[in-house]
Amino acid sequence: MTYTGILQILIVLLAMIAAAIPLSKYLAHVFQCEPTFLDGIISPLESLTLKFLKVNRNQETDWVQYLKTGIIINFLMLTIVYFILRFQNFLPFNQMHYPGIPWALDFNTAISFITNTNWQNYGGEEVLSNFSQMALVFLQFTSAATGLVFAIAFIRGFIRHEAKYVGNFYVDFVKAVYRLFLPLAIIFAVIMLWQGAPQTFVMQKKVTNITGVKQTLSVGPVASMVSIENLGTNGGGFYDANAAQPYENPNPFTNALTIFMMGTIPIALFLMYGVMIGNKKHAWTLFAVAMTLLIVCLAVVYSQEAHGNPLLAKLGANIHISKNSPGGNMEGKQEHIGIAQTSLFATATTAFTTGNVDSAHDSFMPLSGMVLLSEMMLNLIFGGKGVGLLNMLTMVIIGVFIAGLMVGRTPEFLGKKIEAKEVKLSTLAIFAHAFIILIPFAIAIAIPAGLAGILNPGPHGLSEILYAYTSTVANNGSAFAGLNGNTLFYNISLGLTIFFGRYIPIICQVAIAGSLIKKKRIPESAGTFPAHGALFYVVIMATILLVGALTFFPALALGPIAEHFAMVKGHLFY
Repeated sequence: MTYTGILQILIVLLAMIAAAIPLSKYLAHVFQCEPTFLDGIISPLESLTLKFLKVNRNQETDWVQYLKTGIIINFLMLTIVYFILRFQNFLPFNQMHYPGIPWALDFNTAISFITNTNWQNYGGEEVLSNFSQMALVFLQFTSAATGLVFAIAFIRGFIRHEAKYVGNFYVDFVKAVYRLFLPLAIIFAVIMLWQGAPQTFVMQKKVTNITGVKQTLSVGPVASMVSIENLGTNGGGFYDANAAQPYENPNPFTNALTIFMMGTIPIALFLMYGVMIGNKKHAWTLFAVAMTLLIVCLAVVYSQEAHGNPLLAKLGANIHISKNSPGGNMEGKQEHIGIAQTSLFATATTAFTTGNVDSAHDSFMPLSGMVLLSEMMLNLIFGGKGVGLLNMLTMVIIGVFIAGLMVGRTPEFLGKKIEAKEVKLSTLAIFAHAFIILIPFAIAIAIPAGLAGILNPGPHGLSEILYAYTSTVANNGSAFAGLNGNTLFYNISLGLTIFFGRYIPIICQVAIAGSLIKKKRIPESAGTFPAHGALFYVVIMATILLVGALTFFPALALGPIAEHFAMVKGHLFY
C-alpha cells in the first residue's frame, strides 16, 4: 500500500459523496413531484410518452397493481430482446453476419439484462451484432429504472399513513429514465467518446498500426453502452473483457470515472431516502453503516493485493514494476492502472453490484476473493439501483425487531409499528437471497455438469462456482472468469437463479410497503428506539454481520478461507 494509492482512492470516494449530495436532493424533488431545473425540457417529453401509453399520471395504484405492472413490463421487454438475439441474423447492423445465439445462452442473456444482472456467458464483440448490442443497452436503462422505482414505492410505505396507493409504476418509471439515466448517460457517453471509446454503427475497422502491421479492430456503439452500464450499475460490457478492454476503459482517468459513475447514484439514493422521509440523520446513519463496510472491504482487498502472494515473495517474484505497481499481486491487472485503482474498482463493482471489471477476479488473492463474495452476499453496501437501499431497509426492519424484543415492546420504526407481517416478509426476502445462492451452488459442486466448468482444482475451483451463483443472485454479473459458464447446465441454472434472485426479494419488499402504508403514524415516546445515532448504527451493523456470518460463513470457509490458509502453509493446487 502506498500514499499515492490511498490518495487516489480517497479522491474518488470523496468525489462520489460530493456529487451524491446535490443529486439526492434533485431525486427527492423528482419523485415527490416538485419542480426541478429540467422541467422545461423533460416535462413535454414525459407527457407525450404517458399520452402514447394512455396513462393518467394522476391515477395511482396499490402495491399489488404496482408490482404486477412492473413485472409484466419486464417480461414484455425480456421477450422482445430474446427474439432479437435469437434472430439477429435477420436484423440490420450485422455486417459480420453473426448467426442468432443458441436458445440456452439467449435465455440466460435476456433474463440477465432485464434484471440488471448482465451476466455474460459470451464474448460480446465476437457473438453479437451492433443491433443486438443496442437492444441490450435499452435493457440497461429499463432494468436500472425498475429497481429504482420499486425502492421509491418502498419509501412511500413509510412516508404515507393510512393510505392505499404506493404510486403509479408507469409515471415513476418514465421519470427515472427521462430525468436521471438518459441525461447522465448522454453526458458521460460524450466524455467517454472524448477519451477514446468508439461510437459507430460499423462493426469492424481495418487499420495499420505503428509497426506497419495490418489489424482488424472490433468497434461499435461502445461509448453509449459504457455510460449506462455503469450509471445503471448494469455491468454488461460491449467487449468480452469489459473495462479491461482499452476501448471501454482507455486510461486511468476513465477507470476512476467508471468507478465514479457506478457509485454516485447508489450513494445518492441513500441520502434521497432521508430527504423524502424528512429524517436526514437516519439516512446519514445508514450511509455510515454502508460506507464503513465499503471501506473495511476495500482495506482488506488493497492490503492483500499490495502484499501479494507470500510464496512468490519468498522467491523474489513480487518485483517493483513501476510507480503504479510497486510490487504486490499484479496477475490479471493492468500495469497502467495499478493495484490501488484496481482494488477500488473490484471492491466498488461488487459493493454497488455493477459487475463491470477492469481485472481478472480469478487472479486476486484468496481473502480478496472472499471480500468480493461477501459484498454480494450482503448485497446492501449501497448496492445497485434501488436494490441496495431496499435490502438495507429490510435488514433495518430485522434489526429494529430484535431491538424491540430486547426491551420487551412492539418495535416502532419511523412512526410505524413493525409487526409480524413485516418481519416475516423481511425474513423471507433475506433468506430467499441466501437459499437461491447456496442450494444451486450445492447442486453444482455435487454433479459432473457443475464440476466440468471449473478451471482450477481445490478450494479455488469451489470459489469459482460459489462466485457465479452469488454474482447472479445479487444481480451483479461479474465473474471469477475461471468458470466456463457457457454450458447448458450453467446457462439454465444461472438464468433461473438470476430470475428468482431478482424478483422474490422485490415482491416481499413491495409487499412490506403495501402493509406499512396502511398503518397509522405513532408519535415518538420515551420508549421509541431512535432511528439514528451511535446506538442505531451499532444495532444495524451487528444485525448485518450476524445474519451474514450465520448464513454464508460455512461456504466461505470451504472456498477462499481454506485457500488462504493452504497458501500460508505453502500448499498449492494445480
